[in-house]
Amino acid sequence: MTEHRNTNILGHIRPIHLLTTIALYLLGSGIAHYLGERVDSFGFSLGLIWMSTILLGFFLLGDNFDTPFDIGLYNRMPPEAPRRQNQTKDQGDILLYASLALLSAAGVVTIFMGVRGSLSISSALIMGIYFIGFCLLVIPGISLENSGIGEIITSIILVLCPPAFGFLLQYEGFHPFLVFGIFPIFPLHLAFIIVLRLLSYREDLRLARKNLLVRLGWIQAVFVHNILIFCGYLLFGLGLLFGFPFQFVGFAFFALPAGLYQIWYLSRLEDGAPVRWYLIISLSLVVLFLPLYFITYSTWMN
Repeated sequence: MTEHRNTNILGHIRPIHLLTTIALYLLGSGIAHYLGERVDSFGFSLGLIWMSTILLGFFLLGDNFDTPFDIGLYNRMPPEAPRRQNQTKDQGDILLYASLALLSAAGVVTIFMGVRGSLSISSALIMGIYFIGFCLLVIPGISLENSGIGEIITSIILVLCPPAFGFLLQYEGFHPFLVFGIFPIFPLHLAFIIVLRLLSYREDLRLARKNLLVRLGWIQAVFVHNILIFCGYLLFGLGLLFGFPFQFVGFAFFALPAGLYQIWYLSRLEDGAPVRWYLIISLSLVVLFLPLYFITYSTWMN
């Protein structure tokens, strides 16, 4: 049964991170659509394929080298049972070969996009940041996953790069709407990553993993989480002040009660309140994805 789990490539996919990438890529393209650009469906598809293959390739590559990219809700295996001791070399190589195949496919798509003329200097720059960001997290010897800034890099490549890339494939140059549309999501996503770290806090302490939560301590990390939630909605409010349409940002505030309840609930943990992980994770998903859904839907429907 262990061997089946280790050779099941689908089991190494982080669905939350993959969904986040796809949703934010749709948001970026949707903002370009709202601004009057006719979305090139073929270029849109190529961009989505490129981002997805890079993402999946680095998932598998990190697991192959035991430098996993943000395990998140996906529990790979007990930490005290190293994967290399539970599978043969051939089984381990499956992840390496699959990751190289995905990254090679991304390379082919890159060449095709360049030949087709879909890439600009700005979009190529975003592609470089996206690729290098993953390298900094999963390549052995330079992995920053447990450096204390790994969570920040994770949010940058998952939250800022996909919508910027989707937007720049359809629109010439940057636009303020892009900034107001994606930057409020960044602190909400970082808060979500902190919640995921809380799930494995005791394990991380035992194994001396120096990630952001361990460096801060869980009490201070909860305080930072709460500040990040407030910052996300403050940025939404600033977007309204600077002219971002209310029909986009206004609906995002529907998730604010869930965010406030989560802040209150996590603050009570210090006083000994019972830990209900399903509730905490559900609230985190609502706080992150509900505003993202409303903004993305509004950009495509207007």
